[in-house]
Amino acid sequence: YGLCTLLFTFPTMSAAPKTAAPKTDKKVEVEKTEKKIDEVQRPKNHVRVSGTKSHVLYADVTKHLLHDGEKEVVLTALNSSISDAVAVAEMLKNFKLANVKKITTSRGQEETARRLTADKIEIIVTKAANFDKIYAEHEKERANKKAELEKAKK
Repeated sequence: YGLCTLLFTFPTMSAAPKTAAPKTDKKVEVEKTEKKIDEVQRPKNHVRVSGTKSHVLYADVTKHLLHDGEKEVVLTALNSSISDAVAVAEMLKNFKLANVKKITTSRGQEETARRLTADKIEIIVTKAANFDKIYAEHEKERANKKAELEKAKK
C-alpha cells in the first residue's frame, strides 16, 4: 500500500508509461518513395533489368533506344537479376541486333530491400552492323502479326 501511494504521489520516480509506436500512413511512405524516384534522374540510355518482367520486354526497350539514336545502351541489374541482364544481352546478340562493348561488375554498399551489399552488373551494348535492316524486318513482322490479330477479332 505504501509503495503504490508513493508512485502516485511522486510521478517523477515512477517508470515512464509505455507508448504505442506512432502509426504510419502508407500513402505518405509511397509518396516519399515516388519522390525519391522522381528526384533521381537516370540517363535515357540506361535500362534497369529486374527479374519480374520478361526478357523480351527489356530487349525491345533496348532495341528501340538504339533505333531512336542512342549510340550505346547500358543494361544494369542487381543481385539475382544479373542473370536476367545477361540473358537480355545474349538475346540481342543472337538476333544480331547488338554487340556487347563492355561488361562491368561491382559489389557495393547499396541499400536494397534485403541486404546492405549489392552485386551489380553493367552491360554496354551498341548497334550491330546490320541493325537497321534487321530492325525493319522485325517491325514489319510485328505489324503483320498485329494485323492478323485484328482480322481474327472481327
